[in-house]
Amino acid sequence: MTPSNTLLLLLSIVAAFLSVPCSSFGSGTATSAATIRVADISKDLSAIQECRRSAYANEGKDVSTLLSAAKSFCNADQIQKPGYICVIAQAKDGTVLGTADLNTRAKIVNNVYVREEARKQGLAQLMMEAVEDSLSDKLPTTLKLTVQSKNIPAISLYKKLGFEAPGVYGFLDATPFDFLIEMEKKLS
Repeated sequence: MTPSNTLLLLLSIVAAFLSVPCSSFGSGTATSAATIRVADISKDLSAIQECRRSAYANEGKDVSTLLSAAKSFCNADQIQKPGYICVIAQAKDGTVLGTADLNTRAKIVNNVYVREEARKQGLAQLMMEAVEDSLSDKLPTTLKLTVQSKNIPAISLYKKLGFEAPGVYGFLDATPFDFLIEMEKKLS
């Protein structure tokens, strides 16, 4: 298959994929077992890091062996910088069940993650809603994010929340069907 044919096939799959209704993938329900709030980095950082390291625990990987982007995610490097906030879902026992970061200047959402055992409870949706609520300027703006094409539950959630996918770019690995989808939502 030529590179141009591969690209055409890829684009047709993306077009078909993005036209699937959100309801086709199901949705979770909110749980009363967690509190959704903006993290206080001075108090919550270690619990956030522990939550993010759980993303690699099942693979038996030590954080020191990960690529730099994965290490940065696990160490929560980004949210320790000015202009970033982290919304967390926190269990009653203090365990952080999920995180969602916001670059408040660029209006870009990153690192939306929910622990495997806490998924399908509506936590990601509640965190994304809290991200929007946390925007301090409340002026019309566009909120942006990127998501892996294979992450169908996340794409479904973002579409449900009003995000659209105006473009697709880049390949994440040698598999031609694993790529990033850029999504955005206009806020008024």
